[in-house]
Amino acid sequence: MTTLSDIDNKILELLKERTQYSVSEFDYQISSIDEILKKADEYRLNPTYIAGLFTLINNESIRMFEQKSLESKNNLWCRKYKKASYLGPKGTYSFQAMVKFCEKYQFRPEEVCCSSFNELVSNVKQGISDLSFLPVENTSSGIINEVYDLLRDNGVHIIGEITLPINHSILVNDVNNAAKIDTFYSHPQPIIQSSNFLKLHYPDAKFVYCDSTADAVKKVKNLNQENIAAIASEFAGTLFGLSPIRSNIANQSENFTRFIVIAKDPITVPTDLASKISITFTTNNTPGALAAVLDIFKQHQYNLTKLASRPIIGRPWEELFYADFIANLETVDAQNAIHELKSLCHLNILGCYPLEKE
Repeated sequence: MTTLSDIDNKILELLKERTQYSVSEFDYQISSIDEILKKADEYRLNPTYIAGLFTLINNESIRMFEQKSLESKNNLWCRKYKKASYLGPKGTYSFQAMVKFCEKYQFRPEEVCCSSFNELVSNVKQGISDLSFLPVENTSSGIINEVYDLLRDNGVHIIGEITLPINHSILVNDVNNAAKIDTFYSHPQPIIQSSNFLKLHYPDAKFVYCDSTADAVKKVKNLNQENIAAIASEFAGTLFGLSPIRSNIANQSENFTRFIVIAKDPITVPTDLASKISITFTTNNTPGALAAVLDIFKQHQYNLTKLASRPIIGRPWEELFYADFIANLETVDAQNAIHELKSLCHLNILGCYPLEKE
């Protein structure tokens, strides 16, 4: 007689077979969710459950294929990175981004807590850490200028990116004191990103700015006052023992922060992986100079996913541009495009790295 345990073992055997197949036959590994759902309907299976299950299976297939491809070019890929820096303490969104990235590629570096963006970059330059995780932009508050400024000629390279959904919550020691809250502790960014909610529900509130969201949670926990709360993630609240009284308070319900992963040396991305190139460039202060540069991206049909500018210190009215575009430095076309760009502007390549598919 077949038992539930027997069925579970068969499922595990099939998943093992599926994993091994997907690594060698990537072109055929991604199951069509539409086709799967048709079968699920025939078998009278819950479509939401089946869609979620096969999304997880497909994502794992993609992860394994990416890792194997990167290892073939970069000597064990992420496993050679022994130490990783994040903006601390534990529980910050930077810490969560590091955890998410490391889980994706299945490695566990030693964690190094930093107190500033400058320290994150310095750690990589000095070899204190192999990797650092830096937030560069948020869908609500835009680019983080300080980080972009630190990427200028600092001798570090972008080797990855990770996007983290940001769920700002109001966290307290005792949920029974929710009506007494009049002071919030947080990093400036979550307060800016949640300004609409805070103005509507707490128009007279006071704000105490902290070095990080985790720092805010720790202070609220230690002070243990009934009128104070932290604005941070539920993840941080769980780490330090605070409870949420309200979640998803950001101005935009779809609130995400993109992090870049920097290392001392660049990586090589195989041409069978979708990838992104990040550059900085300056143009001559002449009419049409920027348009000529942008026309190169058009000619090569590259999707320019980010274009931002920052003033150049000591050179009034001149700008340094940052650009991200979908391409791979290993291809002849991308190399030709870079050559053409260099003929029009002063260009620095920050990195070529796998494109996040989420």
